[in-house]
Amino acid sequence: MYSIRDQCMSNEIIKKIREKETKRQKLMLSLLDRKEMVRGSFCQIHVKCGTKSCWCNAKRLGHPHKRMSWHEKGKSFSRAVPKEDYQWIEEMTNHFREFRKAKKEIVKLEKEIKVLLNEYEESILESTKKGRPYLEVWNH
Repeated sequence: MYSIRDQCMSNEIIKKIREKETKRQKLMLSLLDRKEMVRGSFCQIHVKCGTKSCWCNAKRLGHPHKRMSWHEKGKSFSRAVPKEDYQWIEEMTNHFREFRKAKKEIVKLEKEIKVLLNEYEESILESTKKGRPYLEVWNH
């Protein structure tokens, strides 16, 4: 009952689904390989020290400090980071950012796969009932 056009359309949808699923699986494996990360961001801030004779009082920016900030259970946190951990915390917060980005991409791919599966389902349903007039819907 399939026409060549129906078969080509179905094959194209299947191809797209497989491509997206392969990409989704690769992303999932990369997420599951991640063993260390820290929520939040690591950045430099400037703080005026309060000493009246200090150069920071005369300038717009204060003394540079590296801090870690994050949100957890609805609260914001900020902490100074020791110099010996600068590289480590930057790497760990980058891992977290990459994890979240990949997770977002997985959600997007799953939505796209769902749309393609709906299209595939409709194409199969339509092509299956061709030539069976009792399965056609008539407008009264």
